[in-house]
Amino acid sequence: MPATISSLEKHYEVIIVGAGIQGLCAAHTFLSINPSVSLLIVDNESSVGGTWSKRRTFPGLYANNLQGFFEFSDYPMLDANVGVTPRGTISGEAASTYLENYADAFKLTHLILFKTKVVRATNTDDDESKAWSLDLVSVNSKDKRGTVTCSKLVVATGQTSTPWYPEFVGSFKKPAIHTANFGSDSPAILEDKSINRVSVIGGGKSAHDAVFALINAGKQVNWILRKTGRGGTWMANSFPQLGPFSVWLEGLLMTRPLSWFGACPWSEGDGFGWARYFLHRTSAGRFITRNYFANMSKSTIEQSGVDKQEKTKQLIPKETLQWYGGQAAILHYGQDFYELTEKAGVNIITANITNAEADALILDDGQRIEDDAVIYATGYKFGPSFPLEPEAKRATWGVPLDSSSPDEKQFQSLEERADAELFASFPELRLGPKYPEREPELGPWRLWRFIAPPSQVPTTNRNLAFLTNVETYQNVLKAELVSLWSYAYLYDELNVQPGSANEVMYEATLWSRFGKWRCPMGSQGKTGDTFHDNLPYYDLLLRDLGLKTWRKGWGVFGEVFGGWYELKDYKGIVQEWMARRESDAVPAKGQISL
Repeated sequence: MPATISSLEKHYEVIIVGAGIQGLCAAHTFLSINPSVSLLIVDNESSVGGTWSKRRTFPGLYANNLQGFFEFSDYPMLDANVGVTPRGTISGEAASTYLENYADAFKLTHLILFKTKVVRATNTDDDESKAWSLDLVSVNSKDKRGTVTCSKLVVATGQTSTPWYPEFVGSFKKPAIHTANFGSDSPAILEDKSINRVSVIGGGKSAHDAVFALINAGKQVNWILRKTGRGGTWMANSFPQLGPFSVWLEGLLMTRPLSWFGACPWSEGDGFGWARYFLHRTSAGRFITRNYFANMSKSTIEQSGVDKQEKTKQLIPKETLQWYGGQAAILHYGQDFYELTEKAGVNIITANITNAEADALILDDGQRIEDDAVIYATGYKFGPSFPLEPEAKRATWGVPLDSSSPDEKQFQSLEERADAELFASFPELRLGPKYPEREPELGPWRLWRFIAPPSQVPTTNRNLAFLTNVETYQNVLKAELVSLWSYAYLYDELNVQPGSANEVMYEATLWSRFGKWRCPMGSQGKTGDTFHDNLPYYDLLLRDLGLKTWRKGWGVFGEVFGGWYELKDYKGIVQEWMARRESDAVPAKGQISL
């Protein structure tokens, strides 16, 4: 492992920023394909894992996945000795240890420069071999700085990298932390006997986790959800009842028939266009689709227990699951969470916070919440975690822009064209709920396949990829497919020929606008967001790689009745792609290789 910034080599072929699930997977994939590539991973934490690094985990934190989906296909969690049982829950500590073991098993740890931030990344056209220059600074000492160059830059900092705070954050002078730092900073609140009452702001999974921890620490909690916000998030059981059967929710979302309810522009070519046409473009099909999501939502609410207590009814999501993306979470608390909040006297408040004073939060109904501490469960920023220069290239790279800038406004005609196409293909999108825009000061990501800068796609000078700009419910599986796709993309080995830069930008805009209308309760198109749309997305990546997408066998029958897709269905995908690449390189009999 590089000891300091000063001990680094001056140039690497590939630099990966981020040592979480995606960054580790990308490094392993790249090295599996080309062991000789010079590679560096940069991360600002002191251990691997990103969201699951040691600093960010805490007792009571569990992954949304059970064993079987939170693991790499070539490194089974049951073999990693982290205390997880078959189909068992995965604690934050187990997840962190698993990722550390994964990094050690594939000899990645020594490639990681820990406790280091990328201050900026600058692109130059002068030398393709040194396309990017990264300014680095040590987290522990601002005096320790350095610069390295690379041929290809892979950004694997996730959507939970940069905390978002409300405007009034600086006004409250008592202890306050964001849930991004709950693992490292919460003991100062949980263990302080002088802190009795704590406000939690937000309705997502991190808010639920914080409330659970505070209850167990004996604190009184004011849980505040914005009146104009999206309310509580969907919290479901891992094994909901479906008629007389108990089914694994994660697996259910990876069945082919359920993917038909996910209307998306990237589903074309999966072989089931006829089903989607009926469900999304006919009156009868749209009626069935609306009722499917309504019934699914009703069942989730009833089985979770959120509607059994009068106060916790405020946590019921405001819209059906039809209008959410990958934000749904799992109830992994070992007891009835909502009954616990009722018994603990958690005060759930639905109101907007208009201001804050040194010792109080001021609500729009006139209430003053004078608590001893505040937990901000307010989510994360959508933009890149470090500046990409020069600024003039950001628009063509698909990076979020200032919404008032001329560069952002130039996309208006593309967006109008995309909306017309989407509403014609998926009429139901017109009827979606309208909620205030998240981060209105910032435009969306516009990336080809949610990964690639549009201006680089039609060229052979591909030196930049963003790997974490699509949210799915199967982050580890997604990491494997995105990592392989990104290698093939960066080295111009995809099995697809993109159009012009304008055509690529239009497709990226189309996908972004789809997210705006399809996920108004999710990321609103600011970044990729899938729920029932994830399996078609994986299919598309496989088609781009020239690999088969129907992997169950038995043709249509296997796809419809062969059960859900699991990691085992994709095991060995890197070797499969490498074998296809080799076979394509071997000339057919009678041909001459030039």
